[in-house]
Amino acid sequence: MNKNEGPLIELGSLENKGGRASKPAGETFNPDDYESIRLRRIFAYIIDVICIAVITVIATFAAALLGAITFGVLTPLLIVILAVIPLAYNTLLVGGGGHATLGMRFMNMRMELMNGGAPDYVIAFIHAALFYFSVAVTSWLILLVSLFNARGRCLHDYLVDTVIRRVPLRS
Repeated sequence: MNKNEGPLIELGSLENKGGRASKPAGETFNPDDYESIRLRRIFAYIIDVICIAVITVIATFAAALLGAITFGVLTPLLIVILAVIPLAYNTLLVGGGGHATLGMRFMNMRMELMNGGAPDYVIAFIHAALFYFSVAVTSWLILLVSLFNARGRCLHDYLVDTVIRRVPLRS
């Protein structure tokens, strides 16, 4: 559907009549904003995993070189840094100006707060930490929560009060 077509279902007050872009996600529900959002999130995550893998390989070579130069003194610190790469990737990109990782940008999505605001670095960090923790504990089963709501929100989205929406293509 075209970005201007489709019904808007008002869930909040009718005070703000400034248009679709000015409405918070919690007040309106436009099905176009969430069209195939689950599939888009899966493909975005696959792209992000590839990006994180490339960064990790480069960082591993640098860590191995630094570990050899320091005769192993920095090795424990470098191992911690390598473990933090996925969390830093998500935090820096989602908390930054685009409010999306590279995979999310490629799939035309961004993260928003339910009140319409943009996530900052703290929200992005908490969101990413909850995602990796919940997936590690439940072996991906926690992501089934997205099947039971129209916006495709996962448990970590509910806990941080965020939503992933489609971004209209620019002409």
